[in-house]
Amino acid sequence: MKSMENKAFLSSFGFSIYASRSVQTNQNLILEYKQSGFSFAFTSLNISEEKGQQQEFKRMVDFCQKEGIALFVDINAESYQRLGISGLKELGCTAVRIDDGLSEEEILQLSHDFQLVFNASTLTDEFIEALEKKGLDLSKIMACHNYYPKPYTGLSIERLRMINERLHRYFIPVIAFVPGEERRFPLFEGLPTVEEHRFLTPLQASLDCLMKGQCDYICVGDTRLASDSLLEMSYVSKGMIPLVADVPEEWRGMVFENRIDKSDYVIRAVHSRSQLADTVVKGRCVARHRGDIVLANAQFLRYEHELEICLVDLPADSRQEVIGSVDPRSRPLLDYIEAPFSFVFI
Repeated sequence: MKSMENKAFLSSFGFSIYASRSVQTNQNLILEYKQSGFSFAFTSLNISEEKGQQQEFKRMVDFCQKEGIALFVDINAESYQRLGISGLKELGCTAVRIDDGLSEEEILQLSHDFQLVFNASTLTDEFIEALEKKGLDLSKIMACHNYYPKPYTGLSIERLRMINERLHRYFIPVIAFVPGEERRFPLFEGLPTVEEHRFLTPLQASLDCLMKGQCDYICVGDTRLASDSLLEMSYVSKGMIPLVADVPEEWRGMVFENRIDKSDYVIRAVHSRSQLADTVVKGRCVARHRGDIVLANAQFLRYEHELEICLVDLPADSRQEVIGSVDPRSRPLLDYIEAPFSFVFI
């Protein structure tokens, strides 16, 4: 996750909508995502199932504008030739993702009327520099990776990071896709950018893209998230990683931060000694395992009430009491708890 000067969207998270679904369904989706902190949406004029849906498309665009959701639209040479700049403007498009087949001259023409989003995987240094020489303002462009419906065709997280780091040298922010729970037809096998994310939770896939992949924005490729995932993503949109955990009830909702000089053995909550100063320590001094939530007792002197979450198995220590544990489905998230993210027990 890299801070870009070009902040095109209000939050790091977006979603996908498609004109083949009913107008009411799309409007409900837009409202659901907006209430959960999502700020932008993606749709396409290139999908064969979507063609002939211009009236529905226009209503979808209008509703996004009404709700303050930024929308970017996938176009290629065929859809550009079919609609042209005037047709795209009539549909209400304000940002276009250029998928394939447009010339440099056509791209420069589009740049006068639309925010441009390029295909991140095919945006070469030579192409960027050629467009810049012809007058394209790089501070006003973005890049977006593809999603891959067909299994075993997605990128690796390492390749994603390499592409993004190269684009960041030009200060171009980058979007990647993650799958949702309601899989989109016709294959119903998820719409991720990264192949290994195909069967991960949307939250873990998003954090992986942001932290390991160095993405700036995340877009859900499939149409809908489960209610639990929407809740979890709403926390992340505010900079917090939610952990389902067995903890004292008064700890739920408290916001903790890992130390900047983070340990490979434990997550060490930096302000917890003051946050939990009134906590009566009642745990077990036993061998500790990954995901165990531990509080230091009075024997640890000035470290009393310091909260830790174990990242690895550790031996028993009479000064450290196991208070609870992170639920197994949240344990993969422990690897992402570092700046800029805090964490919260839910």
